[in-house]
Amino acid sequence: MYICVCNAVTERQVRASVDAGAMTLSDLQFELGVATCCGCCAATAQEYLPGGRCSSVCNVQSVAVASAPVTASVAIEERGAPAANTIPITLVAAA
Repeated sequence: MYICVCNAVTERQVRASVDAGAMTLSDLQFELGVATCCGCCAATAQEYLPGGRCSSVCNVQSVAVASAPVTASVAIEERGAPAANTIPITLVAAA
């Protein structure tokens, strides 16, 4: 769906800009050109900003946990089988 017809800015572009850190209408105007021509889209664009009705941004908290790096070859050797290669692969856990 187009948010700004004058500058051909879509909802997807507005959401991507907000997800990348846009916090105000001024940020969207600078990044995308939203509401810089006739201004009819300003209210709609603001609904996608954090706290707005259409916002997909939520508060993100860090859940990083310090741990020792584990490599695939170490994990295989712990099971008693020799590693097929010696290239270390760091395993990363995501929440």
